[in-house]
Amino acid sequence: MEQKDIRKIKRVDGYRVNHPHSAANIFYALFTLIIAALPAAYLFLPLIDKLGGQEISGLHLYQFGFAFVMGIISHTGIAPTGGIQLVMDASGDMFRDPVGFIFVGLSAVLYIMAIFSLILIILFFVLLIKGYLKHSKAVKVFTVFQFIFALLFALAMLVIYLLVKIGSSGATDLFVWASFYPAAGALLLLIIISVIHTCNFANSVREKDLVYHEEEPVVEHVTKVNEITRIKYEPSNTIPPNTTSIGGHAFAENQNLTVANIPLGVGKLGNSAFANCLNLKVVSLPADLKEIGFNCFFNCVELERINYAGTKEEWRKITRGSNWLAKAKTTEVICLDGAIVVNPYH
Repeated sequence: MEQKDIRKIKRVDGYRVNHPHSAANIFYALFTLIIAALPAAYLFLPLIDKLGGQEISGLHLYQFGFAFVMGIISHTGIAPTGGIQLVMDASGDMFRDPVGFIFVGLSAVLYIMAIFSLILIILFFVLLIKGYLKHSKAVKVFTVFQFIFALLFALAMLVIYLLVKIGSSGATDLFVWASFYPAAGALLLLIIISVIHTCNFANSVREKDLVYHEEEPVVEHVTKVNEITRIKYEPSNTIPPNTTSIGGHAFAENQNLTVANIPLGVGKLGNSAFANCLNLKVVSLPADLKEIGFNCFFNCVELERINYAGTKEEWRKITRGSNWLAKAKTTEVICLDGAIVVNPYH
């Protein structure tokens, strides 16, 4: 396969190929930037209004948190001023200290979300420059955290509203529901980012991990038993991609065969199909394989890895003949959800 055709490759060995600057990566970058901007939405969000002529927004909470920390560093403490002090007073003596503690917590939440946003902005620029992320799930993880903290913020504002209402008979007008808007937005973005990740990046390999020798892709190596990280075009594999079955003794005693990639569409491996292939080291099996004949990989003494492009549950449904893996070097099959120890005799 020519290098110039690389953009046309959609799937290899059952795995999606992640091309740099693809539409999926561009949309992923766009929504990464949007979720990174979430803390900025609090800056001018009216949280408390019409209390002694004072108004409190997210900006005041940022300032309050900074002043609180600086007061601790200088050992002078801090007395809340402006709208925050008025809210504490309005909550009554019984609730004054709890409300103050909640304000400190709200400030901490906003600063934590701001830190996550900085990380997301870095991921955005990586997506913009390189065209893809090595660990695409990172965006989804940080979006989950942004949603959790936005929800905690909204619930804390609801608690303040209840405490102030009890302490001052509802004299304070709080825009408590406004604090739920960012949480709702974060939830929507989480759903969108999860859909993009699942549809385009789950069970995928990067374009840069394709190495070209001839035509057929096979698994070259893994860093974990359940994570395929590299795909290679191996010249010793000559199985045509449109093959639907492999007959008995088809590759038996072939000492030149080191890697056998069984293409998608092959439903059956015949009896002794790869028997006595003494130099065969890696075999890749497609997810739609239904039957493996007896003695299929008999006496493949160097066979050290069998990759299967399906799950453990799907593997257990495959019919296997007697001695199908007898005298082979490995008794493990690497499935998408991990390794499984198999019986080489049936």
